[in-house]
Amino acid sequence: MSEAAEVYRSRVYENEGIKPLVALIDPAHVRIIDVGCGAGDNMRLLAAAGREVVGVTLSEEEARAVRAGGFPCHVCDVEREDLPVEAASVDALVFSHVLEHMAWPAVVLRRHLRVLRPGGGVYVVLPNPVQFRQRWEFVRGRFRYTEMGLMDRTHLRFFDFQTARELLESVGLTVVHHAAVGHFPLRPLRRMLGSVAPRLDAAACRRWPGLFGYHLLVAGRLG
Repeated sequence: MSEAAEVYRSRVYENEGIKPLVALIDPAHVRIIDVGCGAGDNMRLLAAAGREVVGVTLSEEEARAVRAGGFPCHVCDVEREDLPVEAASVDALVFSHVLEHMAWPAVVLRRHLRVLRPGGGVYVVLPNPVQFRQRWEFVRGRFRYTEMGLMDRTHLRFFDFQTARELLESVGLTVVHHAAVGHFPLRPLRRMLGSVAPRLDAAACRRWPGLFGYHLLVAGRLG
């Protein structure tokens, strides 16, 4: 394992999972590999939606957390190793906030397409480093790495709304969905607006995805 990969061995990425990602997945895609699965947050959402999901991570700590949650998980350096499953044996691959950590994300994507069945899907979530709050930091002359978030210190590649799509197209996938998920700056009105606020968020992300999107979602189909 490379020195760079060693950084991830004891890291544990945890969150609430990304519900819009799970909602996006084609109902026909049942057997799924979550590549870079973190502590298994998306896996739990996928399993609750009736999917059969296997995790892959570089972190031994994450693998233990995923297995403790009742899911199978492989420890694998996906930049250098093949996924530990047979060719043409799974319906979909999920890369949620993973590819930005890799030196050559297109190479990684292309390498692992072999495990997909014909018509299989690739579901990618990337952080948007030009979201409006981060733009303000750049305007202030600040390019500061953090431990987590948009400017995670382990991010090697950065994508905007358009280049996120181009990443999947560059490996021969047909893009079937391309969207952003984020928030319109409504404080302190958000609580007062109630159910209207999410609709404003969605409208803003549709109209200006690169400005208000926090997560960039792209889904591609093989063949």
